[in-house]
Amino acid sequence: MRYLFQFWDEVWEQVKKAKQLVLFLDYDGTLTPIAAKPSMAQLPPRTRGILEEISHHGFFRVAIISGRSLSEIKALIGLEGITYAGNHGLEIECSLRHCEGQSPKEIFFIHPIAIEFQPLLTKIEERLKEKLAGIDGILIEDKGLTLSVHYRLVKEGEVEKVKTLSHEAISTAEGHCASKAKQSHLLEVTEGKKVLEVKPVQWNKGKAIEWLLDIYGRQGSLPIFAGDDITDEDGFKVIRKVGGISIFVGEEKVSSSANYYLSSLDELCCWLEKLSQSVEPFTSESFISS
Repeated sequence: MRYLFQFWDEVWEQVKKAKQLVLFLDYDGTLTPIAAKPSMAQLPPRTRGILEEISHHGFFRVAIISGRSLSEIKALIGLEGITYAGNHGLEIECSLRHCEGQSPKEIFFIHPIAIEFQPLLTKIEERLKEKLAGIDGILIEDKGLTLSVHYRLVKEGEVEKVKTLSHEAISTAEGHCASKAKQSHLLEVTEGKKVLEVKPVQWNKGKAIEWLLDIYGRQGSLPIFAGDDITDEDGFKVIRKVGGISIFVGEEKVSSSANYYLSSLDELCCWLEKLSQSVEPFTSESFISS
């Protein structure tokens, strides 16, 4: 990866040629610091300000793609003019401001298989609570269409035990499912930053980005995606495939599929501010006259 600020001129050449920017952003660890508990991760005022600014600019289309539930991520950010994708894109609500003329199916999306899996997820949650009951610091989060097992507050020596017991609980729950043969290959468990994500289908942020580009994308659109975790890698791969700009937020690492990196949330905020200020002079006239 390359440090994004050192390659501003290269990126700016792409931006200048674009008819619009489709900006995809992760939340936790990208727009807001990772917190000990999910409820503590609040959007910094400066970041909220730049998001509000660019969401009202006609040159941008902004979408938040988070592992949190749709209702939660909407409440945390609380801005209009933004598309929200929750549960890694299993549920999406497009901005009405940018979806005039679209059908309801193109404004509100819930992956149909995810709904079918809700009874199984309920069973998995029960088994997880039983298996992990004796471990301090565990937080099991029911997000409606997915489950998260947070172990950030668990003692380091018990982390592997948490992972082992979690996988055992999931297998046990699957064993009680009458249609296991049909459903088991559709269930996946992924690891993030001190969290296990239990998702019912092979759906991810990359597929959500592809779905949204079908709606927002037009000839000359430039997609940009910023994220910080393993679950964002699917998005980076899609952005790379379509010739967009992918940004890993965190210390440089060779294993990421992102094109560029920024070392902190503050740097991402600074870059978004610079991007907004730079596009204003050459876009304002065209949008005023249109």
